[in-house]
Amino acid sequence: MATLDIGGAAAQQAPCVLFMGDFNVGKSSLINALLRREALFASREESRALPTFVTRTDRAEAHFAAYLPEKGRVDEKGQDEFFDIRQDRNNEAGYILMGARLPAIPFSNLVLIDTAGASSDACETIDVSHLATPDKAMLVVVTDIEYWAARHTLDFVKSHLPVFGDSLVMVANKADHLNASEIRRISEKAPNRLRAYGIEAVPRFFALSARLEFARRTPRNEYRHRTRREVRELCDASFDAFRVALYEFEAAHAPIDGAPTFRQLFDSPVITSFLKTQGTAVA
Repeated sequence: MATLDIGGAAAQQAPCVLFMGDFNVGKSSLINALLRREALFASREESRALPTFVTRTDRAEAHFAAYLPEKGRVDEKGQDEFFDIRQDRNNEAGYILMGARLPAIPFSNLVLIDTAGASSDACETIDVSHLATPDKAMLVVVTDIEYWAARHTLDFVKSHLPVFGDSLVMVANKADHLNASEIRRISEKAPNRLRAYGIEAVPRFFALSARLEFARRTPRNEYRHRTRREVRELCDASFDAFRVALYEFEAAHAPIDGAPTFRQLFDSPVITSFLKTQGTAVA
């Protein structure tokens, strides 16, 4: 195990996108679909994977690391070891945060942060409204489309909109489980449902499918082929609009000077304050 000794001042704060939501709503799958690769292990079980950020590297090869802040240590990991720790295995060292720097990803200036899944009860207490430099953070509230209007989800949106404003968006994943008329009905009625709950500044709402999007890169993928064309088209269009929202957020921030190092990212204000909101001690 190698320890990365990277000194120097923190880089200019890179804009971060936080993906938050319940267990098994597809946060990791959504990030994989955006990156067009299996960057993160996607579990279908209630496993509290460590918060993990993914960003670009200017190098030709991928690099992975884990953070042990009380010892001020950033440990380099191999890809298999990275996936093992992400799956709640072999974390005897007590790491609290993982990182992956990948070449040739679609975003040159964003840090995508996959957070641990929360149960319905626990989700009611989640609060990231006190992030440092919230203008540098976008909040993606990921839900299952069939349960998108759960009370704890709407409470979370309502309490965070004043802080994040237009940088808070809702993603109703797994829209491929419904037919086209159901997808349209939910998408059309979502704004009224949100207003009825007291959410006046209605966030952007995307009914999509991370699974269909990930399969989109494979010609004649069997699952996409079996999905009704009208459902595919609705999900594809919504995913395209969601991707554009991320590109627009990225474009609103000045490009950072080169890809940030692991140390600079682990010590950045947004990531450090996010860990504190999750009750994680940071030295």
